Amino acid sequence: MTSEARALVTGAAGFIGAHCVRYLAQRHWRVRALDVHPAPGSFTGLDVDFRMADLRDPAAVAQALEGVDVVFHLASVHLDVGAKDAEFEAVNVAAVAQLVSACAAARVSRLVHVSSVGVYGHVAHPPAAEDAPLAPVNTYEKTKCAGEKAATDAARRCNLDLVIVRPSWVYGPGCPRTDKLLRALKKGRFFYIGAGNNLRHPVYIEDFLSGLVLAASAGAELSGRIFNLAGPRWMSVEEMVGTFALALDVRPPTARIPRWLGLGAGWAAELVGAALRINPPISRRTLAFFENDNAFDISAARRALKYEPRTELLDGVRRTLLEEGGGAERSAAAGAQQAR
Repeated sequence: MTSEARALVTGAAGFIGAHCVRYLAQRHWRVRALDVHPAPGSFTGLDVDFRMADLRDPAAVAQALEGVDVVFHLASVHLDVGAKDAEFEAVNVAAVAQLVSACAAARVSRLVHVSSVGVYGHVAHPPAAEDAPLAPVNTYEKTKCAGEKAATDAARRCNLDLVIVRPSWVYGPGCPRTDKLLRALKKGRFFYIGAGNNLRHPVYIEDFLSGLVLAASAGAELSGRIFNLAGPRWMSVEEMVGTFALALDVRPPTARIPRWLGLGAGWAAELVGAALRINPPISRRTLAFFENDNAFDISAARRALKYEPRTELLDGVRRTLLEEGGGAERSAAAGAQQAR
């Protein structure tokens, strides 16, 4: 894939999508971006063709695909816990199949469909390779799993070159989940639900984006393949949170509440959030962060894509603080890096 390749990024106003647009544009890709929400201010100064449109609008999608070589499909219903099941189905499943057909009609060279490691649910025997059992639990995970099948089936029917990637816990500047964790730690309000010894597998945003570009650029023989894209290593939730605290130069949290209390609090917060039409600070989905083992085998991506994540968690969190933090956090992060 040449640096002058023409790309469409769906979900371009989201955390990963916005980073993807900038990552490609800064590497001289010709980028068109699509989202139902307005363009982020961070696109200012970039040569990006942003189009505000709904992925479920066939005419808008067809126009956005004109002259495009590669599509990075990142759009999904995800963090909005108030979204109805029908919306998850419409965007994460039905619209995916429609996009595949539209890509084939537009003669797109490759579609890189971004799924989620959530399709595995709890990994019973970590680390999970791509052929591990799929056991999605919540609506998001179930529709991402169904979306993979919809994309694969449609690609076979249309003879479209498709590669699917499953990102692990992506973090970095502008990530709502990263910001939420940092705020809770800074305010001393973070608490564990349960023991905190389950596994998480973070990946820094730029490492993940390098994998996306590799998936777009790999040979035609990889069409139809699925790849896990995760960071250099997995760790316990307690180690992960402790690393965030170290980067912030705050005391690591020790407070813990039992599972039953966390489940009840999440249920109550969801009801209040739905009534006020806001995303609650905690939900029943939060429980998965403290319960599921998420550790993934990335050897297939290493072999086939030459994917190699290089950003250790402490470095990634410090880079996040430097990019989006100010004042004390920026000084502390800079000083910590200079002292290393």
